[in-house]
Amino acid sequence: MTHYNKPPLTIEQHINQLKERGLVITDPIVAEQYLTNIGYYRLSAYCLPFEQLNETEPSKRSHKFKKATKFDDILNLYIFDRKLRLLMMEAIERIEVAIRTQWANEMSLTHNDPHAFMNTELFNDPWKHQRQLSKVTNELKDSNEVFINHYKKHYNQPFLPPIWAMVEIITFGSLSQWYSNTKDNKLKAKIAKSLGMPTVEVMQGTLHSLTLIRNICAHHSRLWNRRFTMQLPAIRKLKQQMRIEKITTKSGDVQEQPRRELFNYIVVISHMMLKIQPDSSWTSRLISHIQTLDINQQVMMGFSADWQESDFIK
Repeated sequence: MTHYNKPPLTIEQHINQLKERGLVITDPIVAEQYLTNIGYYRLSAYCLPFEQLNETEPSKRSHKFKKATKFDDILNLYIFDRKLRLLMMEAIERIEVAIRTQWANEMSLTHNDPHAFMNTELFNDPWKHQRQLSKVTNELKDSNEVFINHYKKHYNQPFLPPIWAMVEIITFGSLSQWYSNTKDNKLKAKIAKSLGMPTVEVMQGTLHSLTLIRNICAHHSRLWNRRFTMQLPAIRKLKQQMRIEKITTKSGDVQEQPRRELFNYIVVISHMMLKIQPDSSWTSRLISHIQTLDINQQVMMGFSADWQESDFIK
């Protein structure tokens, strides 16, 4: 274990360091403005495709820029990623709202109870349900939403508002957990089918994975060229579009699974978007945005070099 001893640097020192590493900065004032508002550390993640290979230690970054690399090259990649996050958030919002609405409707109508979410018997794990109920109670207690205040003012039984109000204040991650813990598999299968997911298990795994993507976008973190920690489930109907890798399990078996790269998430999200809104322009707008990138930078997101000649997304 090595003690971290790198000193903090001023913006001017960062600019001089970038120049020493071979980056062309034609306008230091503009560079200073962006570094002040974006931050050197955040922007440095976008330097990777513009750096020379480290010949002595290939696994480490060289921090030396390729000849004629400009500050604008890095900035443009950062701006691309920002727009990419906005597009991904747009789609995830549509998916999230659809699931919120359908789960609330199906739970209340199936059980003829606007407060069905309060009934522990309707959930697989009673302990988890109690934790979920406690969490949403605290969120509702602190909420200043008009519709929540209206309920508190006019009703005292039950002490929580109906499910269609409750779902409006929980996070996407909480929604995923409520869906997974719901006992009625027919109800869950109906929702899964409406979003193009073949089984409840696939739907649950997909929601869990999309929660990560949503959080990355919401916290303005790097989405481009990221390798994700969560594994998308194998979706047979999308296998031809998704990029698959083979892994060896602890038992020595070889299995196929979707690669943990953004491309596969785009395939799944696009599929779900087309189920929600068949005439959606989201996929075409996203593809147009991806095409503004250099092909090597597309590959770093999990795209194949010939993806534009393939079926990509149906």
